[in-house]
Amino acid sequence: MEPQLGVKIGCFFALLILTLVCGLIPICFKWFQIDAATGRHRRVLSLLGCTSAGVFLGAGLMHMTAEALEGIDSEIQKFKMQNRTEREGNASDDADSAQGGI
Repeated sequence: MEPQLGVKIGCFFALLILTLVCGLIPICFKWFQIDAATGRHRRVLSLLGCTSAGVFLGAGLMHMTAEALEGIDSEIQKFKMQNRTEREGNASDDADSAQGGI
């Protein structure tokens, strides 16, 4: 096995374990349990939940935007080529009709 591949696999598992541990830490603390929350505490937890949802939504939209712009760019290029071909075809038709009329 190549050394780089081993490092990549090690980093993958390290990130996986770190993410799981950090994601499960709030379960251990009573402060993060929504059932026990009252008043301002409930509002703070709600704000944190909304913020995290916004982060995921923004990341998803940014991911899709890059692919959508790539698709739009290719469609614009096709449209430009099609218009250029049509204009050249119309110009040659006009030239042919002008020569035929003489």
